[in-house]
Amino acid sequence: MAAAKLPPEKPRKFEVVYKDDDGTESIWKYDLDKFPNGPISTETKYPAGYMKELKQKQKLAKLEKKQSILEKAKAANEVKKG
Repeated sequence: MAAAKLPPEKPRKFEVVYKDDDGTESIWKYDLDKFPNGPISTETKYPAGYMKELKQKQKLAKLEKKQSILEKAKAANEVKKG
């Protein structure tokens, strides 16, 4: 009589690494014994200079929001003329 083979068990602790197009890397850590519905922690790694570039973009966006409609129209006219 042959013994029935049990299916291999899935790991209870594991990590999934996601790499984005912009160079960031996210590591999601799972422990199904502690929390079966999702990751117990996540870690994000940014490439060199990424945070500085992000802050500059945020600063420019904030300045654009502060501009009045008249200032925006003048800037658009300068771009068209230039």
